[in-house]
Amino acid sequence: EDEIADLKKRLADGQGGTPVSGMKFERPPSEASNSTGTAQQADQLSIIKGPGPGTGSIPPLPPGLALPEGFEGGGVPPPPPGLAPPPIGGSLPPPPMMMGAAASSSAGAVKRLSAKEKRELEARQIADELDLNPLEEIGTAKKLRRMHWEPVPLQAKEIRDTIWHDIGQMTSLEQEMYFDRKSFETLFYERQRSVRGKGKRRDEDPEGESEGISRARKKKKEKVKIELVESRRSYNVDITLSRFKLSFSELADAVVALDQKKLDVEGVQRLMSIFPSKEEIKLVSTYTGNPSVLGKVEQFFLTMASVPGLRTRLKNFRFILEFSQIAPRVSESLQLVGDACKALMANEKLHFLLRLMLFCGVYLNSGTVKGLTYGFKLSSLRKFRALKSTDRKSTLLHFIVTRINEHYRIGHVDQTVGAARKTKGAAGPLGFMDGMDGLVRGASRVEMGFVEAEVKQMFQSLSLLKACISEASKSKHPYPESATNFCSYAEERYEAISSELSKCHREFAELCQYYGEKESTWEDFFSIWSSFLSEYSRTELDVKREAMLAQRKARKQQFERQRRDAKRERAKKALSKQRSKVASSVSSTPISSVAEGDDLASSILSEAFDKL
Repeated sequence: EDEIADLKKRLADGQGGTPVSGMKFERPPSEASNSTGTAQQADQLSIIKGPGPGTGSIPPLPPGLALPEGFEGGGVPPPPPGLAPPPIGGSLPPPPMMMGAAASSSAGAVKRLSAKEKRELEARQIADELDLNPLEEIGTAKKLRRMHWEPVPLQAKEIRDTIWHDIGQMTSLEQEMYFDRKSFETLFYERQRSVRGKGKRRDEDPEGESEGISRARKKKKEKVKIELVESRRSYNVDITLSRFKLSFSELADAVVALDQKKLDVEGVQRLMSIFPSKEEIKLVSTYTGNPSVLGKVEQFFLTMASVPGLRTRLKNFRFILEFSQIAPRVSESLQLVGDACKALMANEKLHFLLRLMLFCGVYLNSGTVKGLTYGFKLSSLRKFRALKSTDRKSTLLHFIVTRINEHYRIGHVDQTVGAARKTKGAAGPLGFMDGMDGLVRGASRVEMGFVEAEVKQMFQSLSLLKACISEASKSKHPYPESATNFCSYAEERYEAISSELSKCHREFAELCQYYGEKESTWEDFFSIWSSFLSEYSRTELDVKREAMLAQRKARKQQFERQRRDAKRERAKKALSKQRSKVASSVSSTPISSVAEGDDLASSILSEAFDKL
């Protein structure tokens, strides 16, 4: 195009010849010596550009090409074989190469999958990879309420070696227990709301209970910075010293000898609270006057400073006294965590309960993306009690508890005997979970960070005590032999506690992996289970109360029915008796006329009906 524009400009300025047919230009004589390639390029450009406007001829063809027969005089060339000529006044059809490209672009377009179709494809891939039962969409007769849970991601690493992997390989739940779909859909169908209503009512809180913020906040008292002067410090130390019945030298000797008869844990802690600091010891030690004229607190400081390393020995004394309380408390906490891990890992009833909950959630979310899942996160456990039924008289957890009680025959009453006697194999007063609620609740109160800090502090204190015993053996105030014996005992207990702590960490990690959860603290993980099991126990009581009310109502209705039947029988007997009496009286009494006999019978019957 640039070359054609340049040629036009040169022709307009008179530097070239006059243009011939179309856009074909003749080169000026001065440029006849140019290369043949340039002339051929100009000819090709003129062919591509075509004839100018208003001209009826076509540009000449390059050498070696000729027009078809019948078109030597000009005009439009004929269409290729197999194609119809273009319409008059219309545009030319696209070249065959462009038509093929358009067809190939339309044929090569890929249909984009929806979120549900992608989920179904991922579910099929996971089922093939992990040998799971394929997920099947459950058909419903009614539109059901949706379960706002958090499904497990369809990834092999999230499902492999978890409880959802085991459940996914089991047979259908309806093959093992009776599940009434009709009653389930009747309880949890989505009610059509009126347009003229006040708006959409919120059924459940997907995030659980909202944290209420108190309007009346108590103003925190600002801590007043008080400068501690010598008189104030002396006053506090004097008050604490008044609680000891020993002299200052006796207190120092009791600490050096680690005498547990003279000082207990509380006494050692009080003594550590008033022990002089390095500055106070330095201040009292520099006094060169008569010590007898010093005050009570100054004399106490001098006595404590007279024994080197007394502060460290006081710390070791406190560790020896507190070890008998710390070690059992840590062991008990670790035992609770270990028992809770084993119970949640091996309880088959709990696994069956989760299987039923998964089936109900998939049933409610059938036809949606959240319905295509092999499991759900433990944070969704509270959603089952939050989801209300259509009539808002019960929840999804009530329905599940009822089905569990029917399947395991919990609280079943033998109607043939007529007494409220539980059948063989039914659960006792503890309920379906057999006391697991209390076990998990105890484990949820154990703080993992606190236990780890206790064990770490135990190791540091034991190491300090062993170092002090070794160092003081060469001084004037060596540690007693009881301290050495205590070190051997405490080291054995520490090794056992440390081993138990490692075991708890290992079992807890396996438990989190089994339920497909990220490893967190003990208290956070077990708090989820504790709150759910507490809700399950409360729901069990609600279902039991409703069952008792239903039984009481049924007995009352049966009693009323029996009373009506007895009354009806008595009325029949009385009526037949009256009829026989009427018949006997009519037969024995002479009747002068038929009319008198009819009147007598009518009066007797009316009297009988009045009595009834």
